[in-house]
Amino acid sequence: MRLSRRHALGALAALPASLLSLTSLTARTAWAQNTFPTRPVRLLVGFAPGGLTDIAARALAERMGKTLKHNVVVENRPGGQAIIATVAVARAEPDGYTLGFAGTNGMILNPLLYNNLPYQPSDFKQLGSMGKSPMLLIVHPDLGVKNVQEFIALAKKKPGDITCAHAGRGVINHLALLHFQSKTGTQFQDVPYKGSGPALLDLMAGTVQSSFDFPTSALPNIKSGKLLALAVTADKRLTSLPDVPTMKEAGVDDFELYTRMMISGPAAMPANVVSVLENAVREGTRDPSLIQQFAEQGVAVEFTSSADLDKVIADESAMWAQVIKANGVPKTDLKA
Repeated sequence: MRLSRRHALGALAALPASLLSLTSLTARTAWAQNTFPTRPVRLLVGFAPGGLTDIAARALAERMGKTLKHNVVVENRPGGQAIIATVAVARAEPDGYTLGFAGTNGMILNPLLYNNLPYQPSDFKQLGSMGKSPMLLIVHPDLGVKNVQEFIALAKKKPGDITCAHAGRGVINHLALLHFQSKTGTQFQDVPYKGSGPALLDLMAGTVQSSFDFPTSALPNIKSGKLLALAVTADKRLTSLPDVPTMKEAGVDDFELYTRMMISGPAAMPANVVSVLENAVREGTRDPSLIQQFAEQGVAVEFTSSADLDKVIADESAMWAQVIKANGVPKTDLKA
């Protein structure tokens, strides 16, 4: 039986308003998923401009934007060991327009260090990893040391006097410092900053004397002679710094440390949106210019899918838990 237009409209008018609203919402959601994105995407970074996380996020955001046909805009929200930015991603609308470039701190270290963390790893959908980077032990040339053993000897001669900058308590390069102290029997005066960028500026100025930092941000100043690299925390030397030994070569065993660069969004993002974003991350990491740019700076650009990243996070959480336990770092409550 064919319904006339009048009967069809009458039947539609008789439907409950709630059902009509639900039908409209479902249609809009489906349309949004199939056309995503229709505007710029935000990529939140938990550290100040100038450090590895910021530099890597901006480089990947540029490539992702080309795939998405819309800009991916990096927004820095430093402070709180990357917690401020990570919480903002967890609480964002799960529409794919707010993502996080969280890294090892946000997804791995913070859950190990804090009891009342305002987010859990389950609050996020991983979209892939850009790769990983080791750290460099760097000093100001005026400190007067030329290698790791001289650095250790000076620190033992002046316990607590030599300053070591880092990007904030509980951040990866702070834990690297604690690990170094326990491995070498030394004690430094640690100086926290709100990111590697500000710490590096003060190191170059001679305000602080040493730091664990990433090749991405430190390399230009090492090449120019403003800073001196003593060792790298990788399993092999960097091609860009062939004269800088690994920690093992410098006499400090079991000191391979890396940060992983991960992109995530709210857990409830629609599957179609997740697929589009993960593809943008994948295509971004395939860009030869990106691979070359970061290879020269010690970063191995290699895409890890969201499916594989969950296992990576579990494995690296176990490794960092051992480092934290070995250095007696207590799990504490966040201050209000």
